[in-house]
Amino acid sequence: MSRWRPSPDEERWLAVASELGAAVAPAVFAERSGGWRSTGPLARIALFVLGLVASALLLAIIGVGDSSSLLVAGLAAVLAAEWLTVHTRLYASGIEEGLSVSGFFLVGAWITTVMYPEPGFAGAAVEPLLIAVVGLAGLRRLNAFVTTCAVVGLVYWVGSTATAHGLDRSIGGGMTAMLFGCALAAVALALGAWEYRRPSHDRMLDWLVATLPVVAWAHHASWSAYDASHLVGGAGTVRLVTAVLLVALGAALLAAGLRRRRHAPLLGFMGCVACLAVELRLPTTLATETWLLVYGLAALVAGVALDRFLRQPRDGVTSSSLTDREGPLDLLQTAGAAVLAQRAAPEAPSEPGYTPGGGKFGGGGASGGY
Repeated sequence: MSRWRPSPDEERWLAVASELGAAVAPAVFAERSGGWRSTGPLARIALFVLGLVASALLLAIIGVGDSSSLLVAGLAAVLAAEWLTVHTRLYASGIEEGLSVSGFFLVGAWITTVMYPEPGFAGAAVEPLLIAVVGLAGLRRLNAFVTTCAVVGLVYWVGSTATAHGLDRSIGGGMTAMLFGCALAAVALALGAWEYRRPSHDRMLDWLVATLPVVAWAHHASWSAYDASHLVGGAGTVRLVTAVLLVALGAALLAAGLRRRRHAPLLGFMGCVACLAVELRLPTTLATETWLLVYGLAALVAGVALDRFLRQPRDGVTSSSLTDREGPLDLLQTAGAAVLAQRAAPEAPSEPGYTPGGGKFGGGGASGGY
């Protein structure tokens, strides 16, 4: 039994309980989960925000005049989060995650003041350091949202470096960050093919696969580019490279989603399609309203056609809703019935004058005569 975080088996039982709810017997869940407790999604979000607010209030109480207050407040928040984890066995409940993330961030901010004493935190290593400490907090808490935020921050930081600006002048504005983000999405997609013992590791990769394509494209896109009068020389080549990149990544996401039967690659594919639709709008001279109507009707027709095509299951994918007999609760009950059915039924007790199955009309023990 681990004191600092649930073991892989305990984490899987927590995931099972979150999916099936009351279908899992409390005694069985308490025995398998090792005493770890969690909360629902809404309560987790609220408690996460509460943890952030508590850390901010702690920093305000200590005082913000001295840089050492960042270290004291950060360490206090981290220790409080660890105490909640070890003594109350909270996992993914929100409060300890908010305290841990804010505590790591405050400690990282204190390190930046040591590296760069001048005001304003001016330094080349400040942003990657803060991104790294947030990522470490997410890994410590196995929180997919926090790790995704850290990776998104890394993509935007890469696009803001001097090296990226130099490359952008050659290959197009924002293309360095987009290439980097799409490469990270492809790596996460490849890593998602492996089997992990912890469900949280799968969630981390799924979040990256679903969000990075849109995030990478958003860093490359600009609102002024949607107006043809603002297009500059070479924009056609950049759009072509962007479209090819989105098509290649979207095709890989679609193939992986269908093969693995997972939602995250399919969500990433839909994000690539949306980004590609915007990129294809630029070479046209259609008005914005006309463009929205045409693309909306095309999406509606494609959705209806795909729904009709998938009414019959194809390669394990169907658009039909599951029936009542195919829900997780019924699946659990069916499995329990199958286990119980393997046990031999006890024989009926023999009593004086009782002949099992001997009756002709009245059942066991009946003579059938009047």
